Amino acid sequence: MDGTMKSPTEIIHVKTRAVSCDGGAEPLGHPKVYLRIETGQITCPYCSKVFILETGAPPAGH
Repeated sequence: MDGTMKSPTEIIHVKTRAVSCDGGAEPLGHPKVYLRIETGQITCPYCSKVFILETGAPPAGH
């Protein structure tokens, strides 16, 4: 190992299937992306932030 420690993945619990992620307030954020949770969760392809759909969220629709 090189001694560097990777920061833990941020987990966010949401009540809607449509979410957006812009990488946060860090200087090297990423472009805002819109994601749709089809099953129980989705991971941002840029920063690996995990969005978990809370129980009782409305079913997937249009």
